[in-house]
Amino acid sequence: MFPNTHSLFVWCLAAWLEVEGANLPSRPKPIVVSQCPPSNAGIPLDSFVSFSFELSSWPDFAVPHFLMIKHRDIAIFDASQKTGLIGVIRPNISADYPTIITIGPSFFDSYKTMPKGMRYTHGFNLGANYSASRAATFASAAYACKAIGENLDYWEYGNEPDLFHASGYRPLNYSDADYVAEWLNGTSQIDQVVKSACPSLKGTKFMAPSMAGVGANGYNTLDPVKVFADDLNADHSIGIISSHNYMGVSTFPGITLQGTLMNHTNVIAKAEAQVNVSRNIAALGGDLAPKVPFILGEHNSLARQGRPGLSNTFGAALWGVDWNLYLASQNISRSHMHQGTNYRYQSWQPIQTNLTTKGTKPPYYGNLAVAAMMAKPSTSSVLQITHLEASSQNTSFYTAHINDTLSRILIVDLHTYNTTANNYTTGFSRPVVEHEFMLPKGCKGGDVQRLMANGSDAVTGITWDANSYAYELDNGKGVRMSNVTCGEKVKVDGKGIVKVQVPWSSAAIVSLDC
Repeated sequence: MFPNTHSLFVWCLAAWLEVEGANLPSRPKPIVVSQCPPSNAGIPLDSFVSFSFELSSWPDFAVPHFLMIKHRDIAIFDASQKTGLIGVIRPNISADYPTIITIGPSFFDSYKTMPKGMRYTHGFNLGANYSASRAATFASAAYACKAIGENLDYWEYGNEPDLFHASGYRPLNYSDADYVAEWLNGTSQIDQVVKSACPSLKGTKFMAPSMAGVGANGYNTLDPVKVFADDLNADHSIGIISSHNYMGVSTFPGITLQGTLMNHTNVIAKAEAQVNVSRNIAALGGDLAPKVPFILGEHNSLARQGRPGLSNTFGAALWGVDWNLYLASQNISRSHMHQGTNYRYQSWQPIQTNLTTKGTKPPYYGNLAVAAMMAKPSTSSVLQITHLEASSQNTSFYTAHINDTLSRILIVDLHTYNTTANNYTTGFSRPVVEHEFMLPKGCKGGDVQRLMANGSDAVTGITWDANSYAYELDNGKGVRMSNVTCGEKVKVDGKGIVKVQVPWSSAAIVSLDC
């Protein structure tokens, strides 16, 4: 029934219980799933899982079949520069990306490599605010709008301004009001340039404020709610509200796979902090609170480009599934998972370097599972995502309703199960948990798709619906794995109950016939 991807897999819960000397727990009551979505179900925007890219990495990623939505950095435009991007890495600041960057006109050719239909948010520099850099930023707007054209989604002016002091770009007394004044002045000038250079782009809307934190705390010096209270939307130019989020900082002690990422309680706590920002902005009312979607314009597992052994594992892929579905269920409308060349939390590495092998990384498979859970038959279909409160710290459940009809159930098991350390070597067989769902009358059962790997610490051998997307197999295209079962079906019994078995450190989607 389950994939035979490792000779030491033992798919028997009873055997594990015998080894551990545990008693078989009493079976929990079936989770009741309604035919119609609850009134508070989340309604995500199309293309819910999107991506953001470090500006310095964008030329590496700008190849056909990869999606780009937004990028950011402190970058100065130089109209005379022949090279698209020149970056200088200062290891004392960051070994992962250049912190001195200039871009030339050819940089914008990267936008022309994508298939039709891609939507972009281009980020303009606000951090470097001396007169020459500001003039260069405004001049670059003409090149950007001509390259992007009708594929423009939004503009972004400034990235994580609440960290400008920590980055050395502003003094400690840089206030919310100072930021608002700068932002309004700059966005007005960008708008004027775009209207002149690209008159066919009727109206210019911005993504803002793109802050790293959810409030001022000494390190983050600005407050996303306060800047709206100070009339950030005075020009009514904000088309989407953006916030950033990471589950922790990769260099901090105490960060673990089970405690930080594969932990549903932590997912809820982090998401609720973002939801509170959204609610508090909306509570301002009137013209202060634009009635637009609230998104995570940049996020991923661990800040500072992730940690090896955590952010690049299958466990991080499972976190991504749980995290993104919970966001969607809470009406956070879209999520941009951040990417960068050589980053540990990346979904794929676009080029070969001396640090990272070109290819598909574990988080990519989580992206596929989220996309499958949120797929719609047409753009006019209404998708609603619900988080089922029966979830625990180590397991979460979601439903997808399409046009008010129950369509899918997702189960994410967040118990860590390692391929090394204390599992195979000690005879700790991989547990399998059976979940029961009471379905609406008329549901006949469904098809099961699984997100699987040998364990939560795996970095290879991962499959989604029995397909591998490893670059070395067929350049990243899906390849059916003969040793992994697919086409699995479950049926509803005479009591209206469907049973789904899910191994630790895996996820399953049941597409229902209701």
